[in-house]
Amino acid sequence: MQIFVDNLSKVTMSNNNIRVELSQNGPDNTTVTVGTLIIPANQAAGFVNAMANSLKQLDDQMKARAEDKPAEEDMQ
Repeated sequence: MQIFVDNLSKVTMSNNNIRVELSQNGPDNTTVTVGTLIIPANQAAGFVNAMANSLKQLDDQMKARAEDKPAEEDMQ
């Protein structure tokens, strides 16, 4: 399943599960809830660290590509 997400609307904890309400920007500046991510509380820290590390790697890759692009354009 794929869900496009603009925001995290709400984060709560219930029954040892963390629930993250996912939302999109809707028409007329409204927020539309599109799903809930449920993470077992005892796994939340590992999940967040893995997500942060993955996003850092993607950011590094995008920066490297941006730095390489001007050099490629100069060669043309």
